[in-house]
Amino acid sequence: MIRLLALLASLVLALRIADVSFGAIAIGASFSAVVFGLAAQQTLGNLIAGVVLLSARPFRVGDTVRLQGGSIGGQIEGVVTSLGLLYTTFDAGGDPVLVPNSAVLAVSVSPLREPAAVSLRARLRDGRTPIEIRQSIEERLTVPVRRNVHVVLEEVDGADVVYTISATPRNSADGGRLASEMLDAVTGEVADPDAQPAA
Repeated sequence: MIRLLALLASLVLALRIADVSFGAIAIGASFSAVVFGLAAQQTLGNLIAGVVLLSARPFRVGDTVRLQGGSIGGQIEGVVTSLGLLYTTFDAGGDPVLVPNSAVLAVSVSPLREPAAVSLRARLRDGRTPIEIRQSIEERLTVPVRRNVHVVLEEVDGADVVYTISATPRNSADGGRLASEMLDAVTGEVADPDAQPAA
């Protein structure tokens, strides 16, 4: 916006230096404004909605929200990953969803409290990658989770590798069941049988 206003001011100043009459400038500017406004109606609407969202702050980056109704055709639930002037980006189950700001402003926004994550530390003997371990665990889980299972390499101890494995249930009431399923999924591959889940 600052660049656009500076460009317009420079153009008006250049026309005044070239001794073009103020009336001609006003007529040309009015005609240009009408054409530009009609051509960029959606973009300007998203830009103004983006400024409103950034100033009103109904949610922040990192919040989990649900958008429902209006022009989005149903509902979108995810974590806000970025707030731009034209689009708001949500992470909906690992997939980025870009929603025009005018659509975000026109729907109902429900903030969601994220349930506590279930995590456990496991000492594994085989040399599988964290991605292979994550896929193996996700295949055995029946409890719906908010995002993919998160597997982090903690340390390498000789032939053993220590991982921290965590997941967040979609419903907070399923935390205990998710912990049991995660422990069952890892038990066959754990060298240290004392690994316990921690909420």
